[in-house]
This record gives sequence, structure tokens and C-alpha cells, in this order.
Amino acid sequence: MNDQTQEILSTMRAELSGKNTLFLAPVDSFIERLVYFYLSDILKEESERTIVWLCLSASRDKVLNRFEDFGFAINKDRMLFIDIDVPGKQHHPDTFYCSSVADYTKMASHISNVFQNHPRSLLIIDNMNVLASDTMQVVENFVKFIEKKVAENNGSILSMLSRSILPPETEVLITSFFDVVIEITNVGEIHTEIGLKDFDFRYSVEDGSIEFEPMQKKIKRDRLKILIVDDEPDIPELLKLSLISEPYDFLVAHNGEEAIELTLRELPDLILLDIMMPDMDGYEVVEHLKKSKSASDIPVIMISAKTAVEDKVKGMELGIDDYISKPFDKREVKARIKMVMRRLGWVEEG
Repeated sequence: MNDQTQEILSTMRAELSGKNTLFLAPVDSFIERLVYFYLSDILKEESERTIVWLCLSASRDKVLNRFEDFGFAINKDRMLFIDIDVPGKQHHPDTFYCSSVADYTKMASHISNVFQNHPRSLLIIDNMNVLASDTMQVVENFVKFIEKKVAENNGSILSMLSRSILPPETEVLITSFFDVVIEITNVGEIHTEIGLKDFDFRYSVEDGSIEFEPMQKKIKRDRLKILIVDDEPDIPELLKLSLISEPYDFLVAHNGEEAIELTLRELPDLILLDIMMPDMDGYEVVEHLKKSKSASDIPVIMISAKTAVEDKVKGMELGIDDYISKPFDKREVKARIKMVMRRLGWVEEG
């Protein structure tokens, strides 16, 4: 681990101490490896802290194996687990067993007891997407209860969420549970806001090793130039009307070839791109732009009626930055544009 990586990790540990943190990332990113890397650093550098792992998507044994697979040496004696019991599963003294991922009463009671006995511990909820498959009111009550018990004992919570899989309103609700959201892109960039500070850096994974480096902010203008691409003429007008109060200037393209031509000539700050177009679909447009040195870094948000997970994953694999489903809500469009552009360093004036 180089000095730069160690410095960034130390900064993260200091800034996130006592805060409930969510790692938010596309499904095909290195989010899991990054989280395990961060936790291995905590176990190494903060000897007084215990990690309490709520196993929703991976069993206790799989979690420990994953640290080993990723090459992160840890002291497992400082880890406690809450796992789901199944017939034939070997029991371990460091693990509390529940009947299912919906056994909220039992999980909450055990978490409360553990944090009373191990103050300043870190609770890992290993996959918020699993919880989000249940009734949201039940999940919200559970999360609020454990947040209260963890806070009473000077602990904190860390979790992961794969973006653009859940309905937008569910994703927004879940992110609201956390003090800090760390946004990870599938092009190796990380952005978060902690208090009044912005943190932006890149990560790279080579031969299993992870390195961090600071990322320079890119956008310093007070207005953004946004290209809207859609073969339905009403959609660009609707988007412009939805964003009329924002400091944005708009370009419009009605097909893929026009979108590429305008992008290369005007170099917009952001592209809102439809998938289903007759001559060249949105995927082909992205593939073409990613080959251009001048346009490959321009962020793309796909807006489409294609809502299947496979369609979203395909876009993410090509390097898009976010995905909005039609019919869209103007509040979501505003929020996602700002979330993507903040990652690139744009700060809204005034």
C-alpha cells in the first residue's frame, strides 16, 4: 500500500468515525472489494473496535473467506456475526443465529445487547438491497431502532446498496437513513460529501491490490451545458420545462448520429440519453463516444422505458453514470443530475 493510499484511508476513517455510512455503487463496480479493503484497514488500525456483521447476503464463513480471497489479512477474533440459520449449518461461538433475514425482532435485540457490551463497535449491514425487498415501513422501523441503539453506545453503521435496481423512491428512502453516502462509479471514481467537505478520488485494482489517488475537480463553470437525446420531440421539451429553474443550457438531438455530431462539436457537460431510437440506439451512441478522446469522459444518464435489470446493467457495463426510468419524475431528474455532476466537481453557484 503506497503512502497516498494510506493517507486517504486514514482520512476516511477519521471523517467517518461515528457516522452511519452507505456505499452506493453500480452493480458491476468493485464496491464489495472496496468495502472489505476499508474494513481490513479499520481492523488493522483501530484495535479497540469490534466489527459486528449482519449477514444478509453472505454467511459468516463466506465473509471470512472473502477477506482471504481478496488478500486482506484480518484478526477474526475482533469480529462478531449475526447469521441466518439453515439445516446442517455449523455453528460458531462468535455468531448469533436467526431464522431468516426478516427476523427483525431477534436481530434488533441482539444488536442492542452486543453494542452495550462492545461500545464504539461498527455494525455492517452487508446488503441493503436485501432489506429493501421487504415492506419499507417495517424496514424503516428496524433501521431507526438499531441506529438509536448503536448511537447510544457510540457506535456506527456501514452498509452497501447497488443503485438503479430498486424503485427510485425506495433508493432515496434508504439513502436517507445514512449520514454519509459514498458514491462509487464503474469507472473507478469515488465521491462523498462529509459536512462541508467534498472528497473525490480514484481507485484502481491491479493484481488484487487496491490503490487510491486524489482526483482533480473538472468543472468550474456557473452553468452547465446539457445535451438531451430522444427521438420523441415531446421528451426534450418536457425535460427542459422540468429543469427550467436550474442553471442549465440545453442542446437537443433527435437521433444517434446527431447526438454524436453535437457531442463532438459542442462537448456538453452532461448527456441525457434515450436508449430506444430507430437509427442507432443509446448503447451504440455510448460505445461510439467512449472511443473519442475528447468525449469519453462526458457523463451520461440514460433515460428509458426499458426498466429490466439487464438493460441497466448493459448500460453500466458501457460506462454510463446513472439511469432514470420513464415515466420520470422531475424531482428525480434534478436529483440525479446534481448527484452525477457533484461527483465531477461541479458546485452550484448561489
